[in-house]
Amino acid sequence: MAKPMSIKIDGQVIEVHSGDQNIVDAASRANIAIPAPCYRARQSKGCCKACVVEVDGELKFACATIPKDGMDIVLDRADLKAIRKQRVKEYKEGIRSGNPCKCDMSGSGGCCS
Repeated sequence: MAKPMSIKIDGQVIEVHSGDQNIVDAASRANIAIPAPCYRARQSKGCCKACVVEVDGELKFACATIPKDGMDIVLDRADLKAIRKQRVKEYKEGIRSGNPCKCDMSGSGGCCS
């Protein structure tokens, strides 16, 4: 039997389940909300860029990052909250204009840059 994987989100240890495709999924199961409107709308992963978190010191998109054992994720920090708030606003404005995701990367399986 494989050892269970776990990640930390703002110091809280979260067990990763086999069905967790990304950090958003793992966080959601633990009742930790990460805005990810494009992921929830089943658009290209990362196209709204609203789910930005810090993973082991690097900025990543939570919807496009597969959880790995021991990851240390920062979510609750003023600069990250401000980025997410602005990107959700831009995504909503994009919906109104008919272009919610301004992807500039093709063939990468997402819009993450």
